[in-house]
Amino acid sequence: MKRSIYDRKVSDIMTRDVVTLSAGGTVHEVLSLMGENRVSAIPIIALDGRCVGIISTTDLVDMTRDVDDDLYQLDLVDSASRRFLIDRLAHSLGNESIDSYMSEALVTVSPESTLATATKRILKAGVHHLPVLDEHERLVGIISSIDILAEFADAAPE
Repeated sequence: MKRSIYDRKVSDIMTRDVVTLSAGGTVHEVLSLMGENRVSAIPIIALDGRCVGIISTTDLVDMTRDVDDDLYQLDLVDSASRRFLIDRLAHSLGNESIDSYMSEALVTVSPESTLATATKRILKAGVHHLPVLDEHERLVGIISSIDILAEFADAAPE
């Protein structure tokens, strides 16, 4: 008998080969990894292997809003000072640690969680990606709202 879509396990559909970044990585590194791997979220891993955060394109958009506020202030200075400040801002931003931009309040699931549980967590938290953690808080996969939506679409009667 085929298992209901609601009872399917996260481990059945999660991505196991996850692109990650070490804690302390830079904005430039995360942007490069996202572009090279065509992903929109990257889990952040501590030296002991635990997942300590996640950074997504949403976090990066929020970061650019802060930069936009800073750029607005540049209208108040002369053009030579403005160019100097923009160059300095662009250089420092790429080297800035992602630790201050990543989401540390992780919403996660275990590999044995059902798709129904994962869906409820995604909806309640308003996120699009859930790191899948083992009992030692180590990353074993990631599942996205698109992964779940695709499973429900595939399970729908024609």
